Amino acid sequence: MASTSPKGDLAKVSPPEQQEPFPHFKESLAYQAQLFARLTQNDYMARIAGTGIAPAQAYVLGELWFNEPLSQVELARRLEIGKATIGQTLTRLERAGVIERRRVQSDRRVVMVHLTEKGRSLREPLRGATVQQTDALEEALGKRRMEELTETLTRVNQILLTDFNRPGLD
Repeated sequence: MASTSPKGDLAKVSPPEQQEPFPHFKESLAYQAQLFARLTQNDYMARIAGTGIAPAQAYVLGELWFNEPLSQVELARRLEIGKATIGQTLTRLERAGVIERRRVQSDRRVVMVHLTEKGRSLREPLRGATVQQTDALEEALGKRRMEELTETLTRVNQILLTDFNRPGLD
């Protein structure tokens, strides 16, 4: 069957038996990646429940534990999230007494993020939860497959953030 486009040209439509089958959505990379992210995040949330910290907040703390202080802009860049998202996350962490934001005296536009003692005290429980989750998955998959999975996910994320030239933040 053919149909006429607005320009008057005939658009060819393949009969259903000649069209490529639509892949089952559960077999798609997007679905599997979303499911993986949700399941690993739920598992991590259960492991860190006693800390009062959400996974996104733990990632911010992870950057600060190794690179304190960092500017708000630099934190957003390192975590590959938008300015609004980092601002909201830092506000929650500040209210919880985990970080402090301080303006730089020489340039009041720049805000530096510092850990408090409470923020420093969360390092071991959050690190321990990360290690436990990684060890459990590695035990199930094997060290080689776990390394391959991590390398593959890292590469796919790089492709989606750079090669596809599409915005990925916020």
